[in-house]
Amino acid sequence: MIQVRYAKSAIENEEGMNHLWLQITPLGSVQNARVQITLPAGLHRMRNLNGADEDNAGVISVLDPLAVADLFLEIFTLEPIPCGMHYITVELSYKDCVGSVTSIRQEIPLIVVPEEESGDIDTDEEVVRRIKELQLLPGSGGMKEDNEYLPVKLIRMDSSTVSEWEKKYRVEGAIE
Repeated sequence: MIQVRYAKSAIENEEGMNHLWLQITPLGSVQNARVQITLPAGLHRMRNLNGADEDNAGVISVLDPLAVADLFLEIFTLEPIPCGMHYITVELSYKDCVGSVTSIRQEIPLIVVPEEESGDIDTDEEVVRRIKELQLLPGSGGMKEDNEYLPVKLIRMDSSTVSEWEKKYRVEGAIE
């Protein structure tokens, strides 16, 4: 019912960033379909990038439960977190036609690695391509003002000192 793919196979424990693509299969004739993402300590996220309705608590509404719903999220670290396996919880809940509430909970593993091991991180080209396309669309989450849950530390990087996969993953474009 919920398929989750990461743009990168792991995230760096310090100043790390990754993107998630949540794909929710059609739910049928249901009401009040919502997605809640719970992150482990030390991980943070921005509002969904595709502009789906999202409340201040981070609960995302699935507007058309009869169609496939794609949600894109950016997750990041603000300060160093422990390396190893962490889990992101994705919970989908909805009310069926007879009023019964169904909740589906899925834990998604996320590997956190030190910066020294970041060269071994693989990228999912399809997720990267979808994020780039989404950020270029007028009215998409990438073109709106930044809405975030916590203040983000601005990280400036010299392009000559980034690894090859970071150059490949980077989205270049005009800032307006």
